[in-house]
Amino acid sequence: MKANKTMNFIKLISKKRIFLLQVFANLITQLGITYGVSKSGFKNDNILTLFAFQIGIILILAFVKMPPIVKFVLFCAFSISFGIQLSVFNKTSYEDLVNFAIIGTICIFIAMAAIGTLLSFFEINLGETFASTLLYLLIILIIVQLVVIYTKKYDAHIRAISGAGLFLFSLFIIYDTNHILQRNYDGDFITASMDYYLDIINTFYNVLNLNNEI
Repeated sequence: MKANKTMNFIKLISKKRIFLLQVFANLITQLGITYGVSKSGFKNDNILTLFAFQIGIILILAFVKMPPIVKFVLFCAFSISFGIQLSVFNKTSYEDLVNFAIIGTICIFIAMAAIGTLLSFFEINLGETFASTLLYLLIILIIVQLVVIYTKKYDAHIRAISGAGLFLFSLFIIYDTNHILQRNYDGDFITASMDYYLDIINTFYNVLNLNNEI
């Protein structure tokens, strides 16, 4: 039985090897764009406009059919916007904190992706129920964040909210890894890498906030 699972898993990875290479190549490219822009010194004080722009791109990518090259360009624009958002940390006083958050995010991603891969090895599929649960938890977390921001109590609850966010997006990494390995994306590596990108960026933010009250 174990030998069969091993063979099935090897076949799965072999079948998806090109797709996985494309996913991680695009993911690294987009993260590189974000990092480069964050170090460029470009700043935008209109956070709400930036946020609306990001939400707009997510909705377009999710619901509008388009050629891969257009998706890639929109993804690049999305990555640039996050780089602008992160440029606030481009200060010497934040250097150690940012480096710690980067290392922490990488470690969390590797660990959670390994769990997601292990689940696929044992042919465990985290289906729609698990995905729906994560989505509901995310909505609740967003509502809580909006409430504490509106009541001006965000600073007092930032660590608790960031801890909950870190736990939630760790679960998202597990789910997305399991999903990427078992779902047929029909070659749409951009959507798969976008899932990972959002997981990583949100994990980074939560690690950052857990270790610093901005």
